[in-house]
Amino acid sequence: MRLRALSSVMILGGALVALLACQQQPKAPAGAQLTWAYPKGPQAPLPPYPAGELHVPGSTVTYNGEALNKGAGPPDWFPERHPPAPQSVAKGRDGVLACAECHRIGGDGYIGTADLAGLKAEYIVQQVEEFRAGRRHSWEAGRPATAEMINIARKVTAADLQAAADYYAALPRKAHTRVVESDTAPAAHGSFFGWMEEIPGQPAKPLNGQVVEIAEDWSRMLLADPTSGIVIHAPVGTIAAGEALARSGGPGGQACATCHGAGLKGSAVAPPLAGRSAAYLARQLLDIKTGARSGPAVTQMQAPAQGLDDAQIRDVAVYLASLKP
Repeated sequence: MRLRALSSVMILGGALVALLACQQQPKAPAGAQLTWAYPKGPQAPLPPYPAGELHVPGSTVTYNGEALNKGAGPPDWFPERHPPAPQSVAKGRDGVLACAECHRIGGDGYIGTADLAGLKAEYIVQQVEEFRAGRRHSWEAGRPATAEMINIARKVTAADLQAAADYYAALPRKAHTRVVESDTAPAAHGSFFGWMEEIPGQPAKPLNGQVVEIAEDWSRMLLADPTSGIVIHAPVGTIAAGEALARSGGPGGQACATCHGAGLKGSAVAPPLAGRSAAYLARQLLDIKTGARSGPAVTQMQAPAQGLDDAQIRDVAVYLASLKP
């Protein structure tokens, strides 16, 4: 009896020690498992356009690489597919970078930047004003793309901003993301400008719960070819887990469609989410959760975002990226 009692005390004591040890371990800070959405690399200039005549599939337009490098761009490969772009979009003005340099003429964005096509004009204006007012930053301090957007927001005139917003609002949204679930992804490294670049000739690497988002065709991405999209390599089961969270609302209990509409294609009160970059969506959720994005524009999103942990943010972002816009 004495041995049995001693054994019970030892078991209970061991369990208590284990419980205390678990309670004393520091909780990982928000974003610790989302570094894949914030690729980094050493500071370097943007890759130049290749020399000579440049073409992309399906376009009858020809550009000269040297001319684009000297400031003739950004290229517009399919001018017949959109109305004439205002100067603030196509060329920029008074030291303010042209919108199309980052968001492209068609509004679909590069890998690493937001797609603007089909957003309501008032929403675009509102977000630029949020940057200007200091209510929209990045969870990652000093993120170059965010710093550039804040700088532009402080300089752009109201007239140029409205012209750009009206232009992008009139463009149709197009599918440019594709999700591949797997245990591995192509070897890739981060760039200074916030995207992942595939490393040619290297074997595939285990995902280990991360997401790797790369260009479908890197050479065409650099040429601003709007017909070349983004491939999102995500862990197996991510889409299904994200769909369940989006439908239930997760810990916050607010289903995404409540505000963002049927098919998550947008509504009168919220922007479309379907078919956006998973990395971009993950950044926005984390920015809202941590207060890097604040103000009245995201008040309704604060409770749902704060209820999600890093893995759930990943799952929701990948699911949304898998949808047709």
